[in-house]
Parts: sequence; C-alpha cells; structure tokens
Amino acid sequence: MDESGAERSISAEGGQASRYVQGVARRFRLTASGLRFVGGYESRDGRLEDGGRIVAEARVLDGTLGRAGVPGDVGPIDLTLRPLAASAGETRLLLMLGYRETPFAEAFLAPAVFDQLKADMLTGLAQELSLSATTSLWVLAEDRGKPDGEPLDWYLGRDGDGRAAVPARGFIESINWRPRPVAAAPEAAPVHEDGEDWQESIADELRRLNWSFKLLLLLLVFLLLVIALR
Repeated sequence: MDESGAERSISAEGGQASRYVQGVARRFRLTASGLRFVGGYESRDGRLEDGGRIVAEARVLDGTLGRAGVPGDVGPIDLTLRPLAASAGETRLLLMLGYRETPFAEAFLAPAVFDQLKADMLTGLAQELSLSATTSLWVLAEDRGKPDGEPLDWYLGRDGDGRAAVPARGFIESINWRPRPVAAAPEAAPVHEDGEDWQESIADELRRLNWSFKLLLLLLVFLLLVIALR
C-alpha cells in the first residue's frame, strides 16, 4: 500500500512533536507461532456464515510496533487469519493492524490459501508462519531509509483528537509457513578413562588369569597322580 509523500507531525506525550512518514520501501514483516484452529459460525444480516479462523501470537520481525506519540512497543500481537468470502473473487491477501487495549492483526486470505494453511496446520506442517506486507503504517522520518536487516520501529497513526490509534491496512505480498524446527538430540559425552585407571584394570585382569592358570596346573598334577597310582 504505497502512500508516498504522506507526512505528519505528532506530539509525543510530554514531549515535542515527531515527524512520521508513510510509503517507505521497507516491507512490514510479522512472524507467528502457536497456530491453532478455532471453529464456529457467525450470524450476519440474517445469514449464517462459517466463522472458522486460525489464531496465533505474532511479533514484528526486525523491529517493533508502537503507537505514534506514545512511548514503547505495544508487545505481542494477536494474529487472526480468516478466509475471504468466496463471492468476493479477491485474489489479493489483505492485512489490517490496530490497537484495542491490546494490539491485533487480521489477515484475510483467499479461500484456497486459507484451506491449504488449515490442512497443513492440522497435520503438523504449519506451526510457524511469516508474512511480508506493504501497509499504511508510519515510521519516523529519520528512519525512512533504513535498509533490511536493521531494526525499524513502525507506528499506528493517531485520530484527529490524538486519543485513539487509527488502524493500518495493507496488502500481503508473501506468506509462508513451516513445521516447528526439531531440536537436535544432545550427544552423549564420551567416556574417558585416565591412564592410572586403565593400568589398574589391566593388572586386575592379569592377576585373574594367573590365578586361573595356577588352578589349571594343580588340576593337571592331581590327574597325573591319580593315573600314577593306578
């Protein structure tokens, strides 16, 4: 969602105004884990609609999400993924971000994409998810040129009264999911014997062999005496 040229000054709480801009080249990226399916139905305008959705906890990748003029990161984001109505014929993937006591994000996917994600999630092939989008979020004017890889702070705008955060919208350019990486099993530590223990074990084995050999000799002498007496 390109809104090049949009610029706004917003006063921080207890401080001077900061300048924010939209339409930066950098893409907003989210990563989410703990995907789970929530089933149900919703009644809208007298129609019963499938309310099935996928929910997860998300965070901003390589950056933070805040509210313009309010210090601090908003924290973990409640992500909900829903299918677009089949009648819409929409092939684009839509994203909305907002703040109602806690931050939230809603992704609206084409039915085929949602169904594939749901199927992979139920079979364990989709436990973590990431997406990249162009949005109407704001960034500080001095951060507009930050390259990928450097942390970037994104901001929800403020309404005319400066009291509430205005939702941001955008288009998802890519969405990927994967199973949770399997942790490698720890290797057993090799057993090392020091030189003295090794030498003592060899000596013990030799003593056992010598004693067995002596018993064998005594048995042979006894047998020879028995034969001689006959």
